[in-house]
Amino acid sequence: MTLRYAGLVTRGAARILDVALLALLVAGTSWMVQQILGIDPGRCGPVREWWNVRARLCGFMPYAIILEGVLIPPIYRILFLTTAGRTPGMAVMGLRLLRADGRAVGLRQVLKRMAIFYVTLGFGSVLIPLTTRRRALHDIGAGTVVVYDWGDHAADVRRALERYR
Repeated sequence: MTLRYAGLVTRGAARILDVALLALLVAGTSWMVQQILGIDPGRCGPVREWWNVRARLCGFMPYAIILEGVLIPPIYRILFLTTAGRTPGMAVMGLRLLRADGRAVGLRQVLKRMAIFYVTLGFGSVLIPLTTRRRALHDIGAGTVVVYDWGDHAADVRRALERYR
């Protein structure tokens, strides 16, 4: 792993990949629930019987999609950043989130970082090209950095070449 700090474009591309994956996740989850329960939100009839759970859920589905869109993204980020130090979008772009001292991030740093990001609506990212370690406002507040991490690529290439000689 190098300690080259990731820039705005790479981090933005990783965020776009994560947003696309989250959109598929939210839409897929909603579709699966509708298929399993046999609900068609476009044809919800009036609820006459108190025991008709499917009819009640049918009327609730538009709100469930909004609720999924609010709950799934933070859970996704917390899960991936605390366990792997990167989201799938960050992994594709070769990025890793670390503490400012180079150690792995913990739950506290991830929660601080996300809270600051959501409060500032992501506009703290304008600081990335202006700081020496390419840190956004949420990175500064949480004490984190985003670095390029393609693993031990040079050693892997060397081993592969030696194997084929």
